[in-house]
Amino acid sequence: MLGKTFRVPVLARAGRRAFALACLCIGCLAALPAHAQAPEVVVYTENYPPYSFVTKEGQLDGLSTRVVRRLMDETGLEYRIVPVPWTRAYRAALEEDNALIYTITRSEGREELFQWLVHLDSIKFQLFARQDDHRFDTEINWDMAHYRVACLVDDISCLLVKGLNVPEKNIYRIAEVNRPDVMLVLAGRADLYVAEEIHNRYRLRSLGVAPDRIKPVKTLDAGGELYLASGLGLRPIFRAAIMAAQDRLHEAGDPLTLDPNELDNLPD
Repeated sequence: MLGKTFRVPVLARAGRRAFALACLCIGCLAALPAHAQAPEVVVYTENYPPYSFVTKEGQLDGLSTRVVRRLMDETGLEYRIVPVPWTRAYRAALEEDNALIYTITRSEGREELFQWLVHLDSIKFQLFARQDDHRFDTEINWDMAHYRVACLVDDISCLLVKGLNVPEKNIYRIAEVNRPDVMLVLAGRADLYVAEEIHNRYRLRSLGVAPDRIKPVKTLDAGGELYLASGLGLRPIFRAAIMAAQDRLHEAGDPLTLDPNELDNLPD
């Protein structure tokens, strides 16, 4: 269509129709009841099971999602939860007013960028091996050993492996999105892999791997605190409603923390 010439009257008529349609739409929106308009708060998350994910039936679920829903329902605020890729969720929380985000790790570099509303859980990363592999029953000497460690390219797992001073030739980088590092270890193609504890339990279940086939052999000096947070544009009245809801739920006996025991109750 580039370079094609249109007659001005056609454009004028199209412009008038578009303008009339826009006015009609605005009028329709104004006539909608308050509960049908845009929610007061938008909560962003990503697809990262078991914390948040979309089920086969198209429903948003997950350990974090369940906690966040209980909290937001208690606030009485109009809200909706929107699963999007992480980079988009992160940017939206920073740039949009009244936008929340979960499950986000609190860090020094992010400290001043967000309001840290509700602490959801603490996570830790571990090295895992086959249950019948006894080479790791003592401290691992990377200088003397030739163990192959599987990790996912562009993921924190590879950063953690580098931090262990694993020789470059012993790092088995994989690019598959479905993270088959567990299967590589079980097949003997790699000796170790890095995973966060709760996420690893869920992955084993999803892959149909019995938990007793894998064992943690080393807890890494890396982890994090998981939060429901907001950007700096959150209205004080909304923040107050969220914090008050948290206090009420705490008083009622709901700690608003992730419960690993719910893993078996999560849908695939």
